[in-house]
Amino acid sequence: MKIHLKHIILSCFLFTLVPALALLSFTDYSETKTSLEDNFEFMISQTEENVIGAYELVEISYKILADNLESEMQNAFVPFLAAYKNVNGKVKDINLSKLKAKLGDDFDLYIIDKEGVIIHTTFEKDQDLDFSKIAPDFNKKLQAIRIKGGYQGDRIASTIKTGEVRKFGYWGTSDKEYILEIGIASSKFDTALKKIDLSRITKNFEDFNPDLKSATVFKGDGKIFNNPDFKASKEQVTNVKNVFTSGNRLDISDSSKSQRIIYIKADIDDEDSASHGDRVIELVFDTGRINKKLNEIAINQALITIIFVFVGGVISLLISKRLANPISDLTNAVGSVARGNLEEKIPQSSNTMELKLLASGLTSMVKNIKEKIFEIEKINSSFERFVPKEFLHLLEKKQITDIEVGDSASLKMSVLFSDMRDFTSISEKMTPDENFTFLNNYLDALAPAIKDNNGFIDKYVGDAVMALFTNNGDDPVKAAIAMNLRLNELNHRSKNNKNEKVRMGVGIHCGNLILGTIGQEERMETTVISDTVNASARLETLNKIYGTKILISSQLKSNLSDELMTYTRLIDNTQVKGKTDFVEVYEVFAADDENLQKLKIETKPDFEKAVSLFLDGDLKKSTLIFKDLYKNVKEDSVLRYWIEKLQKA
Repeated sequence: MKIHLKHIILSCFLFTLVPALALLSFTDYSETKTSLEDNFEFMISQTEENVIGAYELVEISYKILADNLESEMQNAFVPFLAAYKNVNGKVKDINLSKLKAKLGDDFDLYIIDKEGVIIHTTFEKDQDLDFSKIAPDFNKKLQAIRIKGGYQGDRIASTIKTGEVRKFGYWGTSDKEYILEIGIASSKFDTALKKIDLSRITKNFEDFNPDLKSATVFKGDGKIFNNPDFKASKEQVTNVKNVFTSGNRLDISDSSKSQRIIYIKADIDDEDSASHGDRVIELVFDTGRINKKLNEIAINQALITIIFVFVGGVISLLISKRLANPISDLTNAVGSVARGNLEEKIPQSSNTMELKLLASGLTSMVKNIKEKIFEIEKINSSFERFVPKEFLHLLEKKQITDIEVGDSASLKMSVLFSDMRDFTSISEKMTPDENFTFLNNYLDALAPAIKDNNGFIDKYVGDAVMALFTNNGDDPVKAAIAMNLRLNELNHRSKNNKNEKVRMGVGIHCGNLILGTIGQEERMETTVISDTVNASARLETLNKIYGTKILISSQLKSNLSDELMTYTRLIDNTQVKGKTDFVEVYEVFAADDENLQKLKIETKPDFEKAVSLFLDGDLKKSTLIFKDLYKNVKEDSVLRYWIEKLQKA
């Protein structure tokens, strides 16, 4: 049974309800989560307000109690001041124990100096206590009382070392030297304080908000109110001090402990009191309960969604299987074709009409691609006969269609020029067809020598060849030697066919040149522009004068290997046509017959010495050496050139 693809798409569309259900579940979960989190935040806010309100209520109660004790406190200072006056400032002479016995056991007396140190007291635990170090802000208030003089009451507060709750009062001595302090112990108001105990009050908040784990009241220095032995962590102390100083609320979430810690400041300081009443309250909330609820909701929603997705997935799988398998086979086949395997067989499908047509279309497409690639390869191969692919690479072009008029590249390269000797006289004896056959056989023999040595032919000019090499050392010289050797083989075959022997000259120079394209859009060609080309052509022409096969410039010679240097000798210093500079000319004689090579190697030192003497202007010595060499090496055409030249001089 053939099924149209549109029917399959319609069936799949119906099952998009499954993802819609998942989206609905997620939306429901998100709304529930938002509601729980909002409620949690509301409870935290209410708890904060209630705790601060409770602390303010406690402080008001403390103040009422403190006000009730003010009269008793001021009366206690009368004998204390009289005792101070009697010792004339020698506070150590005051019998504080006697005064305490007179006032009662609930009273403790203190004397504080200008530095804020308790130097004399009936409460031994506070002896030598230094307020300047442990409570700098409080010490500033104390010193203000000392300078101002007179009485200054204080709120009910806890002692620093013991945490006992007391009512304190201060009196600055008239000589501004000391501060007299009296503390009334908590036995005076124990019963009342128990009723307004903050720790008991905050316990009730845990019933109001079950997520509240603890509520701790800190003083500004990071110590717990009424519990000096408690050791707060460094992090707690830092947080308390920051909130106490800035007054800003601090909210910290600790997911690892499933808790949320909030620091708030209870700002109820009384400017008329000597000590601070401000406190920082730490509230620790348990976030585990809300997280547990959210997890339960998420699990339930996920289970419902998974069940429906599973059911929908099974149904979708059964329906799509008929479509997926053949598409997968076609995809694999297309992937193989895309990787270049055009022999891949396209699987034919009959599951649906559309798949059958698709498979047939892909088969036709692969067949057409193979035909087009074959045509392109033929075209590219034909183009390479006119424009070398190496030329494209040097111009940084991937294919010939990328080339435009004016494309160019500046490079340092070696240029090789070769030319057949007496081609005109040879061609006159042949018919046009014989001429082309002869010339193509000649060029066909030379071309492999250039390619085998990493060069490429830039152009043919009749029987002349111009080749380029990116290597400025051995490659072009080895190519020239190989060209001459292949020419010898061609001459050997031509001799058997009774054809004339062909000779050739090669000139090589290296230097900077410009590769590029010239012409216009309808007709363009590649070319090389440089003095290097002219110098190579001039060197090639000089072979006729010296009777040599290969001539190179000093620029190329300096890059040759030691092996080739053995077969290279200086023969002259000449001026390139069109240039004022002179070029040292070197002969490479590695293509000569073995006997002549051996003779040239043996005579090379003397030969080059004679050339150098001539170039330096010493014709006499130069002539003697050349003549002496010529007696034994009459086959050397360059020697013969110098003998004839010197005879005319």
